[in-house]
Amino acid sequence: MFDSCPGAAQFTRTPTLKIKRCPECGEYVEIFSTDTQVKCDHCGFIIYNDLESCIQWCKYAKECVGEELYDKLKRKRVLFLCVGNASRSQIAEALARKFSSDRPNVQFTSAGTQPANKVEPNVIEVLGEEGISWRGKPKMFSDKEPADIVVTLGCEVECPTIPKAKIIAWDIPDLKGKDIKEYRRVLLILKRKVSQLLKRME
Repeated sequence: MFDSCPGAAQFTRTPTLKIKRCPECGEYVEIFSTDTQVKCDHCGFIIYNDLESCIQWCKYAKECVGEELYDKLKRKRVLFLCVGNASRSQIAEALARKFSSDRPNVQFTSAGTQPANKVEPNVIEVLGEEGISWRGKPKMFSDKEPADIVVTLGCEVECPTIPKAKIIAWDIPDLKGKDIKEYRRVLLILKRKVSQLLKRME
């Protein structure tokens, strides 16, 4: 995130100034229209200039803007979790990103409890058949990583405790060592399940 508007130099108009109250300590803070965020001089709390940033990042957002507006604008984060993060969860993430390209308030990622060194080549192939050019890399799951929904993709996945996250378990066959036909079969299963998940999140 930028500390000031990267396009501000293009404009000749004088930046406007507004006063916002710090929700952490109650002091008043000056913020210019060209600033995306400022620190409170009194306590160091980050104060955002626009409503959307406030809702995504400020811990006081819900009580400031009200629960209805907060729930409408707050970005939901969905994590697909498996062991190696080399096949099933990569496919699920790629499909979810494609199906939700017009939904900016939903974010998808994937991770593994014991991530592999690289994504299985068959994943790239079957996603390519769906018109998806995929460059995902296996990532290690961190319990400090925020998520609203965690989808586990197999009974062998031990889901760590994630505060406040909703856990959904999908029984998706492990693709390790399987041929391309099995990848295609699992992709069809995941297409159906991801579509259903997105409908439930509407």
